[in-house]
Amino acid sequence: MGAPGSPSYYSLSDLKTKFLNIAQTSIYHVRFEVPPAVSSFISQRGVTRENVSDIELLCSDATLPGTSLATHEATNDYHGVTEKMAYRRIYDETLDLSFYVDRNYDAIEFFDSWIDYASGLGSTFSRSDYQEADTPYRMNYPSKYKCNMYLVKYEKDIGSYLEYTFVKAFPITVTSTPVTYQQSELLKYDVSFSYIRYVRERKFASSPRPKEDPRAPGAVELNSKSFNSKSFFDPSSVEKIINTRFPEYYNNGIDGRNFNQQQGPGDRLQDATNFSRDIA
Repeated sequence: MGAPGSPSYYSLSDLKTKFLNIAQTSIYHVRFEVPPAVSSFISQRGVTRENVSDIELLCSDATLPGTSLATHEATNDYHGVTEKMAYRRIYDETLDLSFYVDRNYDAIEFFDSWIDYASGLGSTFSRSDYQEADTPYRMNYPSKYKCNMYLVKYEKDIGSYLEYTFVKAFPITVTSTPVTYQQSELLKYDVSFSYIRYVRERKFASSPRPKEDPRAPGAVELNSKSFNSKSFFDPSSVEKIINTRFPEYYNNGIDGRNFNQQQGPGDRLQDATNFSRDIA
């Protein structure tokens, strides 16, 4: 290994391995844990949980959050040296997301209704009350409209992924959306969320569970277990497996549920061998 700072040699295959495994920006997913009070409120306006799932998929732009450290300077500890010492961590103030708007305008209804609930429009006072010029207002409690939301960044193979949890998030700004008679474009809705902090975790996806074969019920669970070879080929162990997982198994016309009564020890051992071959 060369000295620190010295040039390094990489073969072409090494470079391909390193540069062909770069993360892409276009594969991510946003998810909301909508508070129960807000969920009940928006459902009265026709936005269901299924609609919210569709809105999550329509997130067209997101930003992985940033953070910084607040520091103070320590001078004269050493001759001619000024050091910085961290004393507090600072998170970004907002999370900015953009969403495509569907033809039913569910995205607009969802975020506007969330803000309406926080401000009391439609919950403490009705929409018709707010159409009057001198209508008072009363905000709802923060615990009722704040929730955790998640931003997951992953790749196509879903090997490892990053999960960002935004604690006590809620929408605070909806950006004005222009419409025009000029050439049509996809309508987008920009929303900014406030949160108190985020927590980032790198996770590794587990292998997907094999699908159950209807022709062999219980085989997936059976094959996932580790068996001792001696106990597996013991006739009594095989009988237990047959009677538990394969009650309809027939071997040479013998019903597995009456295994003991219809065969002798020698026949049971032969059937155990046949059975193990069948499920292998």
